[in-house]
Amino acid sequence: MKKILFFTIILLFLFVLVGCEDKSNKQESVDNQKLIHEHCTREGAISGDGTVTLYYDLYYQGDILKQLDSYEGIDSTDSLLLDQYEQAYRNVHEPYKDLEYYQASVIRDDTHVTSKISIDYEHINIDELIKIEGEDDNIFEKKIPKASKWKELAKKVGAKCSVVEE
Repeated sequence: MKKILFFTIILLFLFVLVGCEDKSNKQESVDNQKLIHEHCTREGAISGDGTVTLYYDLYYQGDILKQLDSYEGIDSTDSLLLDQYEQAYRNVHEPYKDLEYYQASVIRDDTHVTSKISIDYEHINIDELIKIEGEDDNIFEKKIPKASKWKELAKKVGAKCSVVEE
């Protein structure tokens, strides 16, 4: 149970990300930069009978995070374990259910639970997002979502990222 709680806390750090829309001159110079797409992954075993697969696609210009798409899947034949993860994912998503440009879903079948999140940082209401998440220990500086801060958090949980050549 402690491992489930620890994993849920890590999910909160990875899922609870913030974004903003910056109209300053700095934003104009960033807009001229190429949009970078990075794909981050992590796989591993979880306590009991299960494996976890995580991947994230982040899109950013300069160091400003524009979009984040995440996928976390748990495979197991232990229905109680799947129940715990399904509930944990639903709990993580609940505060965001009415926030436009934050799309989240949980899908469950007999041996798998999947959590998907898509955050459009260019259009999301940053003030509403901050009300949900708070301003401490997250990925933004002065209401600007930072790709480098997101990647630091991902690295702490063992995710490896690489640029996608498009």
